[in-house]
Amino acid sequence: MDKLFLKNYLYFLPVFIFLSIFIYSSCGIKTETTKESFEHDVFNLEIASGSLNNSLDFSNPQKLKFSFGSSFTVFPNSSLEIAYTFNTIPSENIKKNYILTLETDTHSWTLPMDLSFLGINLTSGALIHYAIPVQNNFNGRFNITLTKKGSESITGSKPVLNIQSIQLVNQWYGFAQEGQKYFASPFVSRRNNGSYAILTPNISPQAANYSFELAVSLKEGGQNAAVEIDARRFTAFASADRIFIPSSLIRGRMPVIIFGDRISSFKLSHSPLGAFPIPIKADPGLVLDLPRESWRNSSWEIFKWDRFPSLLMLDTANYNIQNRLLKRLAFFVEKAGFRGTLPHDEEIADLHGWNAHDYKAEDLARFFDAAKKANFPLLTEERVLESVLLNEGIIIKKGNDIVSGTGGIMSISRQTQSTLRRTFMAHEGFHGLFFIDEDFREFNKGRWENFDETARTFFLAFLDFKIYDTADEFLVLKEFKGHILQQPVARIRGYFSRNLPSLLVDTEYSDALPPKDDLTNSWQVLADPFFMEGEAFSDYVNKRWGLAAGRVWTIAID
Repeated sequence: MDKLFLKNYLYFLPVFIFLSIFIYSSCGIKTETTKESFEHDVFNLEIASGSLNNSLDFSNPQKLKFSFGSSFTVFPNSSLEIAYTFNTIPSENIKKNYILTLETDTHSWTLPMDLSFLGINLTSGALIHYAIPVQNNFNGRFNITLTKKGSESITGSKPVLNIQSIQLVNQWYGFAQEGQKYFASPFVSRRNNGSYAILTPNISPQAANYSFELAVSLKEGGQNAAVEIDARRFTAFASADRIFIPSSLIRGRMPVIIFGDRISSFKLSHSPLGAFPIPIKADPGLVLDLPRESWRNSSWEIFKWDRFPSLLMLDTANYNIQNRLLKRLAFFVEKAGFRGTLPHDEEIADLHGWNAHDYKAEDLARFFDAAKKANFPLLTEERVLESVLLNEGIIIKKGNDIVSGTGGIMSISRQTQSTLRRTFMAHEGFHGLFFIDEDFREFNKGRWENFDETARTFFLAFLDFKIYDTADEFLVLKEFKGHILQQPVARIRGYFSRNLPSLLVDTEYSDALPPKDDLTNSWQVLADPFFMEGEAFSDYVNKRWGLAAGRVWTIAID
Protein backbone atom coordinates (compact mmCIF):
# COMPACT_ATOMS: atom_id res chain seq x y z
CA MET A 1 0.00 0.00 0.00
CA ASP A 2 1.17 3.56 -0.73
CA LYS A 3 3.07 5.02 2.27
CA LEU A 4 0.71 7.98 2.11
CA PHE A 5 -2.16 5.66 3.08
CA LEU A 6 -0.26 3.31 5.37
CA LYS A 7 0.73 5.89 7.96
CA ASN A 8 -2.87 6.52 9.00
CA TYR A 9 -3.48 2.81 9.66
CA LEU A 10 -0.39 2.74 11.87
CA TYR A 11 -1.60 5.83 13.70
CA PHE A 12 -4.71 4.00 14.89
CA LEU A 13 -2.98 0.68 15.65
CA PRO A 14 -3.32 0.93 19.46
CA VAL A 15 -7.06 1.61 19.07
CA PHE A 16 -7.37 -1.31 16.65
CA ILE A 17 -5.80 -3.74 19.10
CA PHE A 18 -7.98 -2.65 22.01
CA LEU A 19 -11.26 -2.80 20.13
CA SER A 20 -10.47 -6.05 18.34
CA ILE A 21 -9.93 -7.76 21.71
CA PHE A 22 -13.15 -6.25 23.07
CA ILE A 23 -15.43 -7.45 20.29
CA TYR A 24 -13.66 -10.54 19.01
CA SER A 25 -16.24 -13.03 20.19
CA SER A 26 -19.38 -11.30 18.90
CA CYS A 27 -18.62 -9.55 15.61
CA GLY A 28 -18.52 -12.16 12.87
CA ILE A 29 -19.16 -10.75 9.39
CA LYS A 30 -22.31 -12.32 7.91
CA THR A 31 -24.31 -12.24 4.68
CA GLU A 32 -27.81 -13.25 3.71
CA THR A 33 -26.59 -15.75 1.14
CA THR A 34 -24.50 -17.93 3.46
CA LYS A 35 -24.33 -18.96 7.10
CA GLU A 36 -20.56 -18.90 7.08
CA SER A 37 -18.84 -16.38 9.40
CA PHE A 38 -15.34 -15.02 9.16
CA GLU A 39 -13.01 -14.37 12.06
CA HIS A 40 -11.62 -10.89 11.68
CA ASP A 41 -10.15 -7.79 13.19
CA VAL A 42 -13.00 -5.28 13.10
CA PHE A 43 -10.79 -2.73 11.39
CA ASN A 44 -9.38 -5.11 8.78
CA LEU A 45 -11.96 -7.52 7.46
CA GLU A 46 -10.10 -9.84 5.15
CA ILE A 47 -12.59 -11.72 2.96
CA ALA A 48 -11.78 -14.94 1.10
CA SER A 49 -11.41 -14.07 -2.57
CA GLY A 50 -14.00 -15.80 -4.76
CA SER A 51 -16.25 -16.97 -1.91
CA LEU A 52 -19.87 -16.94 -3.06
CA ASN A 53 -21.11 -14.82 -0.19
CA ASN A 54 -18.68 -12.07 -1.14
CA SER A 55 -19.45 -12.03 -4.84
CA LEU A 56 -22.10 -10.33 -6.91
CA ASP A 57 -22.86 -11.82 -10.32
CA PHE A 58 -24.40 -9.34 -12.76
CA SER A 59 -26.42 -12.29 -14.14
CA ASN A 60 -28.19 -12.55 -10.78
CA PRO A 61 -28.47 -9.14 -9.03
CA GLN A 62 -28.88 -9.44 -5.27
CA LYS A 63 -28.21 -7.82 -1.88
CA LEU A 64 -25.46 -8.81 0.54
CA LYS A 65 -25.90 -7.85 4.19
CA PHE A 66 -22.91 -7.30 6.45
CA SER A 67 -22.77 -6.80 10.21
CA PHE A 68 -19.91 -6.24 12.61
CA GLY A 69 -22.02 -7.48 15.49
CA SER A 70 -23.92 -6.01 18.42
CA SER A 71 -20.84 -4.96 20.40
CA PHE A 72 -19.40 -2.92 17.56
CA THR A 73 -18.31 0.66 18.31
CA VAL A 74 -17.14 2.94 15.51
CA PHE A 75 -14.19 5.21 16.10
CA PRO A 76 -14.91 8.86 15.25
CA ASN A 77 -14.30 10.31 11.79
CA SER A 78 -13.81 7.07 9.93
CA SER A 79 -14.33 5.67 6.45
CA LEU A 80 -15.48 2.24 5.34
CA GLU A 81 -12.95 1.15 2.73
CA ILE A 82 -14.23 -1.55 0.36
CA ALA A 83 -11.71 -3.35 -1.86
CA TYR A 84 -13.22 -5.11 -4.87
CA THR A 85 -12.38 -6.32 -8.34
CA PHE A 86 -14.25 -7.48 -11.46
CA ASN A 87 -13.41 -10.61 -13.40
CA THR A 88 -13.93 -8.45 -16.48
CA ILE A 89 -14.24 -4.69 -16.68
CA PRO A 90 -17.93 -3.68 -16.96
CA SER A 91 -18.85 -2.38 -20.39
CA GLU A 92 -20.53 0.97 -20.98
CA ASN A 93 -23.81 -0.88 -21.50
CA ILE A 94 -23.46 -2.65 -18.16
CA LYS A 95 -22.63 0.60 -16.36
CA LYS A 96 -25.65 2.22 -17.95
CA ASN A 97 -28.10 -0.50 -16.87
CA TYR A 98 -26.81 -1.59 -13.47
CA ILE A 99 -26.09 0.24 -10.24
CA LEU A 100 -23.90 -0.92 -7.38
CA THR A 101 -24.65 0.67 -4.01
CA LEU A 102 -23.53 0.52 -0.42
CA GLU A 103 -26.21 1.38 2.13
CA THR A 104 -25.98 2.14 5.84
CA ASP A 105 -28.93 3.02 8.05
CA THR A 106 -28.56 6.68 7.16
CA HIS A 107 -26.82 6.95 3.79
CA SER A 108 -26.58 5.35 0.38
CA TRP A 109 -23.46 5.48 -1.79
CA THR A 110 -22.82 4.43 -5.37
CA LEU A 111 -19.78 2.19 -5.69
CA PRO A 112 -17.99 3.03 -8.96
CA MET A 113 -17.52 0.32 -11.56
CA ASP A 114 -14.59 2.23 -13.02
CA LEU A 115 -12.55 5.35 -12.28
CA SER A 116 -13.48 7.42 -15.33
CA PHE A 117 -14.38 10.30 -13.00
CA LEU A 118 -10.66 10.48 -12.25
CA GLY A 119 -9.61 10.07 -15.87
CA ILE A 120 -8.45 6.48 -15.27
CA ASN A 121 -9.13 3.63 -17.70
CA LEU A 122 -9.07 0.36 -15.77
CA THR A 123 -7.76 -2.89 -17.19
CA SER A 124 -8.56 -6.47 -16.23
CA GLY A 125 -7.25 -7.33 -12.76
CA ALA A 126 -7.63 -3.80 -11.36
CA LEU A 127 -8.41 -3.70 -7.63
CA ILE A 128 -10.46 -0.70 -6.47
CA HIS A 129 -10.21 0.49 -2.85
CA TYR A 130 -13.13 2.86 -2.36
CA ALA A 131 -13.42 4.72 0.97
CA ILE A 132 -16.86 5.95 2.03
CA PRO A 133 -17.22 8.25 5.05
CA VAL A 134 -19.44 6.91 7.83
CA GLN A 135 -21.15 8.89 10.55
CA ASN A 136 -20.06 8.67 14.16
CA ASN A 137 -23.35 6.85 14.88
CA PHE A 138 -22.58 4.11 12.33
CA ASN A 139 -23.80 0.85 13.89
CA GLY A 140 -21.62 -1.56 11.93
CA ARG A 141 -24.40 -2.80 9.63
CA PHE A 142 -24.43 -2.16 5.89
CA ASN A 143 -25.58 -3.67 2.61
CA ILE A 144 -23.95 -3.95 -0.78
CA THR A 145 -26.59 -4.22 -3.47
CA LEU A 146 -26.47 -4.83 -7.22
CA THR A 147 -29.59 -3.57 -8.99
CA LYS A 148 -30.70 -3.68 -12.61
CA LYS A 149 -32.10 -0.23 -13.43
CA GLY A 150 -34.33 -1.02 -16.39
CA SER A 151 -36.08 -3.81 -18.25
CA GLU A 152 -33.72 -3.71 -21.22
CA SER A 153 -32.30 -7.12 -22.02
CA ILE A 154 -28.51 -7.27 -21.74
CA THR A 155 -26.89 -9.89 -23.96
CA GLY A 156 -23.49 -11.45 -23.64
CA SER A 157 -21.42 -12.50 -20.65
CA LYS A 158 -21.78 -10.41 -17.54
CA PRO A 159 -19.06 -9.50 -15.04
CA VAL A 160 -18.75 -10.77 -11.48
CA LEU A 161 -17.72 -8.48 -8.63
CA ASN A 162 -15.56 -9.99 -5.90
CA ILE A 163 -15.16 -8.20 -2.56
CA GLN A 164 -11.60 -8.66 -1.39
CA SER A 165 -11.57 -6.81 1.94
CA ILE A 166 -13.45 -4.35 4.10
CA GLN A 167 -11.60 -1.99 6.41
CA LEU A 168 -12.66 0.72 8.81
CA VAL A 169 -9.99 3.41 8.52
CA ASN A 170 -9.28 7.01 9.43
CA GLN A 171 -11.49 9.18 7.23
CA TRP A 172 -9.81 10.16 3.96
CA TYR A 173 -10.53 11.50 0.47
CA GLY A 174 -8.16 11.24 -2.44
CA PHE A 175 -6.55 9.08 -5.08
CA ALA A 176 -3.52 6.81 -5.38
CA GLN A 177 -2.34 4.06 -7.66
CA GLU A 178 0.10 1.27 -6.92
CA GLY A 179 0.37 -1.08 -9.87
CA GLN A 180 -3.12 -2.52 -10.34
CA LYS A 181 -4.34 -1.19 -6.99
CA TYR A 182 -6.40 2.02 -7.12
CA PHE A 183 -7.46 4.04 -4.07
CA ALA A 184 -10.35 6.49 -4.51
CA SER A 185 -13.22 8.12 -2.64
CA PRO A 186 -16.33 10.25 -3.12
CA PHE A 187 -16.04 14.06 -3.29
CA VAL A 188 -13.02 13.81 -5.60
CA SER A 189 -13.08 14.59 -9.31
CA ARG A 190 -10.77 15.41 -12.17
CA ARG A 191 -11.51 18.67 -13.99
CA ASN A 192 -11.20 19.45 -17.69
CA ASN A 193 -7.86 21.20 -17.20
CA GLY A 194 -6.36 18.04 -15.66
CA SER A 195 -6.44 19.26 -12.07
CA TYR A 196 -8.11 17.38 -9.23
CA ALA A 197 -10.73 18.84 -6.90
CA ILE A 198 -11.73 17.68 -3.43
CA LEU A 199 -14.86 19.08 -1.82
CA THR A 200 -15.35 17.64 1.64
CA PRO A 201 -18.82 16.80 2.96
CA ASN A 202 -21.02 19.66 4.11
CA ILE A 203 -20.11 19.78 7.79
CA SER A 204 -19.92 23.08 9.66
CA PRO A 205 -16.39 24.57 9.86
CA GLN A 206 -17.02 24.97 13.59
CA ALA A 207 -17.71 21.26 14.08
CA ALA A 208 -15.48 19.79 16.78
CA ASN A 209 -12.52 17.76 15.53
CA TYR A 210 -13.45 18.37 11.89
CA SER A 211 -10.17 19.24 10.25
CA PHE A 212 -7.98 17.67 7.61
CA GLU A 213 -4.37 17.50 6.57
CA LEU A 214 -3.35 17.09 2.95
CA ALA A 215 -0.42 14.99 1.74
CA VAL A 216 0.41 15.02 -1.96
CA SER A 217 3.07 12.67 -3.32
CA LEU A 218 5.03 13.95 -6.31
CA LYS A 219 6.79 12.02 -9.04
CA GLU A 220 10.05 12.89 -10.77
CA GLY A 221 9.95 14.71 -14.06
CA GLY A 222 7.27 17.11 -15.15
CA GLN A 223 7.20 20.84 -14.70
CA ASN A 224 5.00 21.80 -11.77
CA ALA A 225 2.91 20.80 -8.77
CA ALA A 226 0.76 23.02 -6.59
CA VAL A 227 -2.26 23.10 -4.30
CA GLU A 228 -4.87 25.84 -3.96
CA ILE A 229 -6.86 26.24 -0.74
CA ASP A 230 -8.98 29.24 0.18
CA ALA A 231 -7.34 31.56 -2.42
CA ARG A 232 -3.81 30.52 -1.35
CA ARG A 233 -1.47 28.60 -3.63
CA PHE A 234 1.17 26.23 -2.26
CA THR A 235 3.82 25.59 -4.91
CA ALA A 236 6.41 22.80 -4.76
CA PHE A 237 10.01 23.35 -5.76
CA ALA A 238 11.43 21.07 -8.44
CA SER A 239 13.33 18.97 -5.87
CA ALA A 240 10.29 18.40 -3.63
CA ASP A 241 8.88 14.88 -3.43
CA ARG A 242 5.70 15.93 -1.64
CA ILE A 243 3.42 18.76 -0.57
CA PHE A 244 2.09 18.63 2.97
CA ILE A 245 -0.54 21.08 4.24
CA PRO A 246 -1.36 20.89 7.99
CA SER A 247 -4.87 20.86 9.38
CA SER A 248 -4.57 24.45 10.64
CA LEU A 249 -5.11 25.57 7.03
CA ILE A 250 -7.92 23.17 6.05
CA ARG A 251 -11.03 23.62 8.15
CA GLY A 252 -14.64 22.92 7.20
CA ARG A 253 -16.08 22.68 3.71
CA MET A 254 -13.81 24.20 1.10
CA PRO A 255 -12.53 23.09 -2.30
CA VAL A 256 -8.98 21.77 -2.39
CA ILE A 257 -7.52 22.01 -5.90
CA ILE A 258 -4.46 19.92 -6.78
CA PHE A 259 -2.77 20.46 -10.11
CA GLY A 260 0.42 19.93 -12.07
CA ASP A 261 2.00 17.17 -14.12
CA ARG A 262 4.01 15.86 -11.15
CA ILE A 263 1.03 14.67 -9.10
CA SER A 264 1.35 11.00 -8.15
CA SER A 265 -1.21 10.62 -5.36
CA PHE A 266 -3.01 12.75 -2.80
CA LYS A 267 -4.83 12.16 0.44
CA LEU A 268 -6.95 14.52 2.48
CA SER A 269 -7.27 12.77 5.83
CA HIS A 270 -8.99 13.65 9.05
CA SER A 271 -6.46 15.04 11.51
CA PRO A 272 -7.72 16.92 14.56
CA LEU A 273 -5.75 20.08 15.20
CA GLY A 274 -4.05 19.63 18.56
CA ALA A 275 -4.34 22.29 21.22
CA PHE A 276 -1.46 24.74 21.64
CA PRO A 277 1.41 24.08 22.31
CA ILE A 278 1.30 20.68 20.58
CA PRO A 279 3.53 21.29 17.51
CA ILE A 280 1.91 21.55 14.08
CA LYS A 281 3.64 19.46 11.41
CA ALA A 282 4.75 21.80 8.60
CA ASP A 283 7.37 22.63 5.99
CA PRO A 284 9.53 25.67 6.86
CA GLY A 285 8.03 27.47 3.87
CA LEU A 286 4.61 27.36 5.54
CA VAL A 287 6.05 28.66 8.79
CA LEU A 288 7.44 31.67 6.93
CA ASP A 289 4.15 32.71 5.34
CA LEU A 290 1.39 31.16 7.43
CA PRO A 291 -1.14 33.92 8.20
CA ARG A 292 -1.02 34.85 11.88
CA GLU A 293 -4.78 34.45 12.11
CA SER A 294 -4.11 30.72 11.65
CA TRP A 295 -2.01 30.66 14.82
CA ARG A 296 -3.58 29.00 17.85
CA ASN A 297 -1.85 31.46 20.18
CA SER A 298 -1.56 35.18 19.45
CA SER A 299 1.97 35.50 20.87
CA TRP A 300 3.79 32.59 19.31
CA GLU A 301 3.22 29.37 17.42
CA ILE A 302 5.17 26.13 17.39
CA PHE A 303 5.75 23.73 14.50
CA LYS A 304 7.42 20.39 13.81
CA TRP A 305 9.45 20.09 10.60
CA ASP A 306 7.45 17.56 8.57
CA ARG A 307 10.54 15.97 6.98
CA PHE A 308 12.63 16.02 10.16
CA PRO A 309 10.17 15.67 13.06
CA SER A 310 12.81 15.88 15.81
CA LEU A 311 13.32 19.55 14.86
CA LEU A 312 10.87 22.13 16.21
CA MET A 313 10.33 25.61 14.77
CA LEU A 314 9.09 28.55 16.84
CA ASP A 315 7.64 31.71 15.29
CA THR A 316 6.99 34.67 17.58
CA ALA A 317 4.92 37.81 17.16
CA ASN A 318 7.88 40.02 18.14
CA TYR A 319 11.38 39.99 19.60
CA ASN A 320 10.15 40.60 23.14
CA ILE A 321 8.24 37.32 23.17
CA GLN A 322 11.16 35.54 21.53
CA ASN A 323 13.43 36.91 24.26
CA ARG A 324 11.12 35.61 26.99
CA LEU A 325 11.36 32.18 25.41
CA LEU A 326 15.01 31.99 24.41
CA LYS A 327 17.21 34.91 25.46
CA ARG A 328 18.46 33.26 28.65
CA LEU A 329 19.17 30.11 26.64
CA ALA A 330 21.29 32.14 24.21
CA PHE A 331 23.52 33.39 27.02
CA PHE A 332 23.70 29.97 28.68
CA VAL A 333 24.68 28.18 25.46
CA GLU A 334 26.59 30.62 23.25
CA LYS A 335 27.48 34.00 24.75
CA ALA A 336 31.12 34.42 25.79
CA GLY A 337 31.39 35.26 29.48
CA PHE A 338 27.97 33.78 30.29
CA ARG A 339 28.16 30.21 29.00
CA GLY A 340 26.97 27.64 31.49
CA THR A 341 25.42 30.26 33.77
CA LEU A 342 21.76 31.16 34.40
CA PRO A 343 21.67 34.95 34.27
CA HIS A 344 18.74 36.72 35.89
CA ASP A 345 16.60 38.95 33.70
CA GLU A 346 18.08 42.17 35.08
CA GLU A 347 21.64 41.00 34.27
CA ILE A 348 20.94 40.71 30.55
CA ALA A 349 18.14 43.25 30.16
CA ASP A 350 20.37 45.72 28.29
CA LEU A 351 22.26 43.05 26.33
CA HIS A 352 21.27 41.75 22.92
CA GLY A 353 20.36 38.10 22.54
CA TRP A 354 19.70 36.98 18.96
CA ASN A 355 17.04 37.86 16.41
CA ALA A 356 16.86 34.15 15.52
CA HIS A 357 17.84 31.10 17.54
CA ASP A 358 18.82 27.43 17.37
CA TYR A 359 19.68 24.92 20.09
CA LYS A 360 20.46 21.22 20.03
CA ALA A 361 19.00 18.65 22.41
CA GLU A 362 22.16 18.38 24.51
CA ASP A 363 22.28 22.11 25.24
CA LEU A 364 18.56 22.29 25.97
CA ALA A 365 18.91 19.42 28.45
CA ARG A 366 21.86 21.10 30.19
CA PHE A 367 19.92 24.37 30.49
CA PHE A 368 16.74 22.91 31.96
CA ASP A 369 18.66 20.49 34.17
CA ALA A 370 20.69 23.37 35.60
CA ALA A 371 17.52 25.41 36.17
CA LYS A 372 15.83 22.48 37.91
CA LYS A 373 18.73 21.78 40.25
CA ALA A 374 19.19 25.46 41.09
CA ASN A 375 15.44 25.95 41.52
CA PHE A 376 15.90 28.90 39.15
CA PRO A 377 12.83 31.11 38.55
CA LEU A 378 12.24 30.53 34.84
CA LEU A 379 9.64 32.57 32.99
CA THR A 380 6.25 31.09 32.10
CA GLU A 381 7.24 30.88 28.42
CA GLU A 382 10.40 28.98 29.32
CA ARG A 383 8.35 26.51 31.37
CA VAL A 384 5.94 25.97 28.46
CA LEU A 385 8.90 25.35 26.16
CA GLU A 386 10.33 22.83 28.62
CA SER A 387 7.05 20.90 28.68
CA VAL A 388 6.97 20.79 24.86
CA LEU A 389 10.55 19.53 24.70
CA LEU A 390 9.75 16.80 27.22
CA ASN A 391 6.62 15.75 25.33
CA GLU A 392 8.53 15.59 22.05
CA GLY A 393 11.44 13.61 23.48
CA ILE A 394 14.00 16.30 22.72
CA ILE A 395 14.83 16.33 26.43
CA ILE A 396 14.05 13.46 28.82
CA LYS A 397 13.52 13.16 32.56
CA LYS A 398 15.76 10.45 33.98
CA GLY A 399 15.43 10.16 37.73
CA ASN A 400 16.34 13.55 39.16
CA ASP A 401 18.15 14.58 35.98
CA ILE A 402 17.10 16.03 32.65
CA VAL A 403 19.10 14.46 29.84
CA SER A 404 19.15 14.93 26.08
CA GLY A 405 16.94 13.08 23.66
CA THR A 406 17.28 13.85 19.96
CA GLY A 407 16.73 16.86 17.74
CA GLY A 408 16.62 20.54 18.54
CA ILE A 409 14.73 23.81 18.10
CA MET A 410 14.88 26.87 15.88
CA SER A 411 13.16 30.24 16.16
CA ILE A 412 12.40 33.27 14.00
CA SER A 413 10.12 36.27 14.59
CA ARG A 414 7.43 38.18 12.71
CA GLN A 415 9.13 41.41 13.78
CA THR A 416 11.87 40.59 11.26
CA GLN A 417 11.19 41.95 7.79
CA SER A 418 10.21 39.36 5.18
CA THR A 419 13.46 38.99 3.21
CA LEU A 420 15.53 38.69 6.36
CA ARG A 421 13.09 36.14 7.81
CA ARG A 422 13.95 33.89 4.88
CA THR A 423 17.65 34.37 5.53
CA PHE A 424 17.16 33.54 9.20
CA MET A 425 15.02 30.50 8.42
CA ALA A 426 17.70 29.14 6.07
CA HIS A 427 20.43 29.87 8.62
CA GLU A 428 18.58 28.22 11.51
CA GLY A 429 17.19 25.40 9.39
CA PHE A 430 20.62 24.27 8.29
CA HIS A 431 21.72 24.46 11.93
CA GLY A 432 18.91 22.04 12.74
CA LEU A 433 20.11 19.58 10.10
CA PHE A 434 23.65 20.02 11.46
CA PHE A 435 22.37 18.92 14.88
CA ILE A 436 20.79 15.67 13.68
CA ASP A 437 23.00 14.56 10.78
CA GLU A 438 26.51 13.23 11.44
CA ASP A 439 27.49 13.11 7.76
CA PHE A 440 26.64 16.79 7.42
CA ARG A 441 28.82 17.59 10.43
CA GLU A 442 31.73 15.59 9.01
CA PHE A 443 31.41 17.29 5.63
CA ASN A 444 31.36 20.67 7.36
CA LYS A 445 34.43 19.84 9.45
CA GLY A 446 36.39 18.77 6.39
CA ARG A 447 35.58 22.01 4.57
CA TRP A 448 36.67 24.10 7.58
CA GLU A 449 39.95 22.24 8.03
CA ASN A 450 40.88 22.90 4.41
CA PHE A 451 39.51 26.43 4.30
CA ASP A 452 41.65 29.36 3.12
CA GLU A 453 43.76 30.62 6.08
CA THR A 454 43.14 34.33 5.49
CA ALA A 455 39.41 33.82 5.21
CA ARG A 456 39.37 31.62 8.32
CA THR A 457 41.21 34.23 10.39
CA PHE A 458 38.69 36.84 9.32
CA PHE A 459 35.69 34.63 10.11
CA LEU A 460 36.94 33.80 13.62
CA ALA A 461 37.42 37.51 14.27
CA PHE A 462 33.86 38.14 13.09
CA LEU A 463 32.52 35.51 15.52
CA ASP A 464 34.52 37.09 18.35
CA PHE A 465 33.03 40.45 17.42
CA LYS A 466 29.52 38.93 17.66
CA ILE A 467 30.42 37.55 21.13
CA TYR A 468 30.38 33.89 20.08
CA ASP A 469 32.64 31.66 22.17
CA THR A 470 35.19 30.69 19.52
CA ALA A 471 36.83 28.20 21.88
CA ASP A 472 33.86 25.93 21.14
CA GLU A 473 34.72 24.09 17.91
CA PHE A 474 31.15 22.81 17.48
CA LEU A 475 29.83 26.37 17.64
CA VAL A 476 32.44 27.66 15.19
CA LEU A 477 31.74 24.90 12.66
CA LYS A 478 28.00 25.43 12.99
CA GLU A 479 28.24 29.16 12.32
CA PHE A 480 30.72 28.69 9.47
CA LYS A 481 28.22 26.57 7.61
CA GLY A 482 25.25 28.68 8.72
CA HIS A 483 26.58 31.99 7.42
CA ILE A 484 27.53 30.42 4.09
CA LEU A 485 24.22 28.61 3.53
CA GLN A 486 21.91 31.37 4.71
CA GLN A 487 21.79 33.06 1.29
CA PRO A 488 21.82 31.93 -2.36
CA VAL A 489 25.25 31.28 -3.83
CA ALA A 490 24.94 34.35 -6.07
CA ARG A 491 24.93 36.64 -3.01
CA ILE A 492 27.91 35.07 -1.23
CA ARG A 493 30.69 37.14 -2.83
CA GLY A 494 29.15 40.44 -1.82
CA TYR A 495 28.19 39.26 1.66
CA PHE A 496 31.69 38.14 2.58
CA SER A 497 33.68 40.77 0.69
CA ARG A 498 31.58 43.79 1.73
CA ASN A 499 28.86 43.25 4.33
CA LEU A 500 30.65 41.30 7.05
CA PRO A 501 34.14 42.87 6.75
CA SER A 502 32.70 46.37 7.03
CA LEU A 503 31.42 45.49 10.52
CA LEU A 504 34.99 45.06 11.79
CA VAL A 505 36.32 48.40 10.55
CA ASP A 506 37.22 50.72 13.45
CA THR A 507 36.94 47.88 15.98
CA GLU A 508 39.56 45.96 17.92
CA TYR A 509 39.15 43.17 15.34
CA SER A 510 40.19 45.23 12.32
CA ASP A 511 43.66 43.65 12.31
CA ALA A 512 42.03 40.43 11.10
CA LEU A 513 40.91 42.13 7.87
CA PRO A 514 42.99 41.48 4.75
CA PRO A 515 44.01 44.47 2.58
CA LYS A 516 41.10 46.30 1.03
CA ASP A 517 40.84 46.50 -2.76
CA ASP A 518 40.66 50.21 -3.64
CA LEU A 519 39.22 49.61 -7.10
CA THR A 520 36.15 47.76 -5.82
CA ASN A 521 36.16 49.32 -2.35
CA SER A 522 35.81 45.83 -0.88
CA TRP A 523 37.86 42.99 0.56
CA GLN A 524 37.95 40.99 -2.66
CA VAL A 525 40.50 38.49 -1.37
CA LEU A 526 37.66 37.02 0.74
CA ALA A 527 35.17 36.68 -2.12
CA ASP A 528 36.54 33.60 -3.89
CA PRO A 529 37.19 31.35 -0.84
CA PHE A 530 33.69 31.87 0.55
CA PHE A 531 32.10 31.56 -2.90
CA MET A 532 33.80 28.19 -3.42
CA GLU A 533 32.47 27.03 -0.04
CA GLY A 534 29.00 28.23 -0.98
CA GLU A 535 29.03 26.15 -4.16
CA ALA A 536 30.30 23.08 -2.30
CA PHE A 537 27.79 23.35 0.53
CA SER A 538 24.86 24.09 -1.77
CA ASP A 539 25.71 21.11 -3.95
CA TYR A 540 25.92 18.90 -0.85
CA VAL A 541 22.52 19.87 0.62
CA ASN A 542 20.93 19.60 -2.81
CA LYS A 543 22.12 16.03 -3.29
CA ARG A 544 21.25 15.05 0.29
CA TRP A 545 17.86 16.71 0.75
CA GLY A 546 16.89 18.60 -2.41
CA LEU A 547 17.64 21.92 -0.68
CA ALA A 548 19.93 24.77 -1.71
CA ALA A 549 21.94 27.62 -0.25
CA GLY A 550 19.37 30.13 0.99
CA ARG A 551 16.50 27.61 1.11
CA VAL A 552 15.51 24.87 3.56
CA TRP A 553 11.86 24.76 2.42
CA THR A 554 10.38 22.65 -0.37
CA ILE A 555 7.11 24.55 -0.81
CA ALA A 556 6.18 28.22 -0.85
CA ILE A 557 2.91 30.11 -0.36
CA ASP A 558 2.13 32.40 -3.30
